[in-house]
Amino acid sequence: MTHRKSSTTAEPFVAIGLRRAEFFDHSVAVIPKQYPATFLLFEQRGVSEAELKEGVFYQLNLYSTNLSGFPDELFTDRTVNWHNQQLGEKGLIAAAGLYAQGSSLTISLLQSDLCQQIYRHGELKRACKTQIGKRFGAWHRILFNAVLDFASDKDFSFIYTPTADWILSSTKKQVNPALFRRIYDSVVSPYERRRVTRARAEYWEIPVAGNKDRVARLVLADVPHCETDPGTLICIFHDVEENVDTEVSPSECRENLAEMLQIEKSIGVRATYNVLGMHFRPKRREIENSDPGHCLAFHSFNHDLNDETQLARCRQIDLQVKGYRPPQSVITPELTDYRLSYFDFEWLASGERSICSSACKLQNGIVKIPVFTDDYPLFTAQQDYSSWERRLIERVQSHSFVAFGLHDCYGRMWLREYATLLKKLGSLGTFVTADDVCDRIYRQHEVSSSQSQPELRSD
Repeated sequence: MTHRKSSTTAEPFVAIGLRRAEFFDHSVAVIPKQYPATFLLFEQRGVSEAELKEGVFYQLNLYSTNLSGFPDELFTDRTVNWHNQQLGEKGLIAAAGLYAQGSSLTISLLQSDLCQQIYRHGELKRACKTQIGKRFGAWHRILFNAVLDFASDKDFSFIYTPTADWILSSTKKQVNPALFRRIYDSVVSPYERRRVTRARAEYWEIPVAGNKDRVARLVLADVPHCETDPGTLICIFHDVEENVDTEVSPSECRENLAEMLQIEKSIGVRATYNVLGMHFRPKRREIENSDPGHCLAFHSFNHDLNDETQLARCRQIDLQVKGYRPPQSVITPELTDYRLSYFDFEWLASGERSICSSACKLQNGIVKIPVFTDDYPLFTAQQDYSSWERRLIERVQSHSFVAFGLHDCYGRMWLREYATLLKKLGSLGTFVTADDVCDRIYRQHEVSSSQSQPELRSD
């Protein structure tokens, strides 16, 4: 059982200078993972890969239960929640990226998609922007207090947070300077602090012990995930390749994709579609038009195991996708945990042998998802469909989590039986996407105030 911390009373915050109207009830979850763009930001600040591997990364999420008057869409729409860091929980207001090394806790960034990205959605902006500003306008101060509270719990000596001048000097796109000065400079004004330079960047250095009387301490609260037992979790991976590395015609692959989407829609099943980067944009439109609840991931850029630029080329296509499924479950030298994190991937799905596990695990901030089997044995005639299905069902009956893979190019081997298979599996467990699995694993690893730091990176 893990715990998180929360606050439901304004008095401690008023005592440190927050106006009562600026306070909102909130809870804080800390997860041993890197926040998106963290590795790139530290690289820009002159921190080496070797140095980063010596430390531990955390993501601190700030949630609010005070959501009355706001539509649910505000907390789920990907246009607003651009970084998709809700971790399956409603009410994410803001997040901080943290890097721990020795006695220091360094902030990579302080960010609120809700408040900073609302302009991207015209309808929600018109309906909610003013109310968001009134209720959550002080998110940066409440978030920074949560960082200080966490640092106090973990006995860090110093917090380092970048100055607004550094942020502005290193940001290429046009931004509002006043916003960044409010987030990174005014937020530290109530605290004892000094400017320091570390590597290429300028920071505010804040002594934790010297500011202990300026922190509104949070209290332990039970994790608000009282989910009923879903039974076995079943994750379907579709590798969408068309005719790469096969002699199946592109037209047959497209027909197979359309049919599997139609079957899943008719039954109400959501799957994870791992798409080659070279086909990603048109396939994404087709998949999302069928059901926007499907999960999208990359299956490399071009299926070439000798090309070790796959991650970078995929990121040139899309910046929001969270998952990666390597071709043939081969973990190439490119696919280190560090490189996956650098390119902001959060989960890796591969064969059980390749990730050395039959259970999902969190390793260096990356969720590793084991794939039990796929349809390749059907294509090569190593198994007939009946024995393949029987083996899969036996696995589902005996395990709490099962992932299996299917290909658009091998659809002729199983599509006639697909609807029946989904109904059989649905009677034995609950279908989840890989993003769902990733969120569950992260939630299971929330850091309590008494928990020791996670193991250091090893790759």
